[in-house]
Amino acid sequence: MANILVIDDERNVRTLIKRILEERGHLVVAVATAEEALVELRRQLFDLVILDLKLPGISGIELLKKMKQEGYEMPALIVSAITNAIPVVEAMKNGASDYVSKPFPTQDLVKKVEELLNKEEISFEKLERRIEEKVSQGKLDIAERMARELFSIHPSAEAHFVYALVMERLGNSEIAYRHLKAALALDPEHKKANREILRYEKKN
Repeated sequence: MANILVIDDERNVRTLIKRILEERGHLVVAVATAEEALVELRRQLFDLVILDLKLPGISGIELLKKMKQEGYEMPALIVSAITNAIPVVEAMKNGASDYVSKPFPTQDLVKKVEELLNKEEISFEKLERRIEEKVSQGKLDIAERMARELFSIHPSAEAHFVYALVMERLGNSEIAYRHLKAALALDPEHKKANREILRYEKKN
């Protein structure tokens, strides 16, 4: 079961995709605009985004760019009636993973969705590297959100340690210390957490 966000300004298409995917056990949020999509993306975690390129207001390509800027790492499937290859290629360059043209047979959509959900599953290690990258870039709000996602994948000692580092950089030393202690409660031999605890206790 996956959590999927569908963005399409055509109500019939939106409803159809939602029904098809819900019948296969997925949780689906369907919205009409990129602006609504950004609200949902900031509110909860999604495993896949399905979007049209032609949207009122912010276009599908602009939405992909904003998703990349804000650190959303889930795969994106384009479902569009556009026949011109140029915008499709541009969408792929900006983070789209695959494309289905309208109108589409149900089995084609389902196949693409399942392929992307299986292929793009984010590993713990891959997400951890991305968080460290965002911290080094100073994008701490994105790093904090991704660290929370890390917990949802694997609430381990390492996840506590990574979250502690992000909290420290955000200036929340007390929360950082609590997460370091939690990391050591789960794994007393966690070398990096032990080192950070010693540093913290010397400083305070």
